[in-house]
Amino acid sequence: MRSQHLIGGLAAAVLLAGGVAQAQDLYVGTVALEKDAVVLTRCDLVQNRYVLRDRKGERAQPVAELRQRLKTLKAPVYVEVIGDYAEQGEDNVLDVIGLENLKAGKSCHLSDALGGR
Repeated sequence: MRSQHLIGGLAAAVLLAGGVAQAQDLYVGTVALEKDAVVLTRCDLVQNRYVLRDRKGERAQPVAELRQRLKTLKAPVYVEVIGDYAEQGEDNVLDVIGLENLKAGKSCHLSDALGGR
């Protein structure tokens, strides 16, 4: 009985402390500049595309930093994006929380592995 009260109390504390949690996901693919936008082409069979943007009100600006770095990196540029999905008009958008494992000259697309067939 005591353990049930402890678990219930911990669950309530987590809910109160965390507020509303947003769904985050990991998106793996290659990034490129298209006009002034950083676009992720996901490494899935459909090659879904997402416009990357920095989260509003956040001090860190990973997309702005990546935009500058992409001007000098050798394509393709592989990256793992941690972000929240959103829609902006007709576009799929990711509000970026973080970028991991950025590697220039690396692709994860099946078409690249098969020689572009």
